[in-house]
Amino acid sequence: MEKKKASVQPDGSNTVTIATKAEQKLDSMENKMDNHGQDKKKDEKSPAGGFEKAPVPSVPPGYTVKFTFHRANNLPLADLNSLSSDPFLVAQLDTNIPTRHEEDPRLQFRTPTIRRSINPVWNSEWVVANVPGSGFALKARIYDEDPADHDDRLGNVHVHVDRLSDGWEGIKEQSYVVKKRMGSKRAYTLRGCTAMFSRSAMISPDLIVSVEVLGKTESSNGGRLWTVGPCYWSQHFSPMIGRIAGTKEPGKDGEKGNTEKYKYG
Repeated sequence: MEKKKASVQPDGSNTVTIATKAEQKLDSMENKMDNHGQDKKKDEKSPAGGFEKAPVPSVPPGYTVKFTFHRANNLPLADLNSLSSDPFLVAQLDTNIPTRHEEDPRLQFRTPTIRRSINPVWNSEWVVANVPGSGFALKARIYDEDPADHDDRLGNVHVHVDRLSDGWEGIKEQSYVVKKRMGSKRAYTLRGCTAMFSRSAMISPDLIVSVEVLGKTESSNGGRLWTVGPCYWSQHFSPMIGRIAGTKEPGKDGEKGNTEKYKYG
């Protein structure tokens, strides 16, 4: 469809004949089709999942390190009904290796949740590759899990190591005091109330941690840390993940049975 052009009047003014709405809509559809074709060609040239242009920093390979979070003792009470907590730990590892972007997430690890305990035993191992020889800063946050409300923080522990080497003696079941400064006010208020009836409530909580160097990481570049393992199994409640995995929960109206497969085609 051909557009009408602007015309010039004798008095020198321009009068522009506006294209009809149908013409504008057609032009818009043509532009979208052209852009879609260009985007498709661009996507075909790019690797699956996109491509990150920023290079990984060039750093000598580091060490593979195993962190073990053994247990915590005398944590504050977070649940008044059960007079206990449901503690889990989230560890974050920081090093002096430069990141590619400020938005890059920190390397983290989460332990399982221990139900109804103020003396949880996790014995959870976290193996990380390419930890630099210049050391690391490990921050462990202990929480009380509460799906119905929000997780209460029970305290923090910081572990700083300035230097790593093949002969480093490591840290063997070292006790670290859990700092209350970043803990939940509700949890420590309950702790103060129970202290009136129990002497043990007056004892400071602590976290037992071990750190061991397993050797040099086999890598051509130490500019990126990654978790070697272990990878824990977790239960999901997402229909989309079920579709991707090709499985679904059987039965109707809450009836249970064997796992079934989706039939495609």
